[in-house]
Amino acid sequence: MINVINTAFLTQSPLFRNLDETERAQILIIGQVKSYKGNDFIFREGDPGDGLYIVVKGSVRISKSSPTGEEALTVLEPHAFFGEMALIDFSARAADAIAHEGTELFFIPLKDLRNLIESHHHLALKVLYALCEVLAQRLRDTNDRYMSIFTIAQWGSSPPPDGLSPVP
Repeated sequence: MINVINTAFLTQSPLFRNLDETERAQILIIGQVKSYKGNDFIFREGDPGDGLYIVVKGSVRISKSSPTGEEALTVLEPHAFFGEMALIDFSARAADAIAHEGTELFFIPLKDLRNLIESHHHLALKVLYALCEVLAQRLRDTNDRYMSIFTIAQWGSSPPPDGLSPVP
């Protein structure tokens, strides 16, 4: 069965919202919709990075396994994308991606996306610039979380004395 979706989701995805209609059509041609039930694994840490995903409907947990069980790093909702690190460095998946509930994803195979980017330089610049913007924001968010955790670890639940700040 082929899933049909409203293609407007690409205009709301941070990665593809700056593309024109023709460029978005090229993305739609190479992608496909995949459906998952709640708690289905989309991929596991260590799997080959074979493409990227956009959440169309539902939500996805990005998690790491630890000795105490699953540690959710984030929950992604519609329009968010994930799996993009494979586009940059060809590495294996760095975490698990699990459908948090019934979920529809738009999957773009890495090979096809790379071919499209290599043959359409203007599209490539738009996509790669958008990717850099999102990755920079994710890094800022990670830095903020790191400093919060570090502050709690160093000072406990009480605020640091006036004029002092934690040293990483």
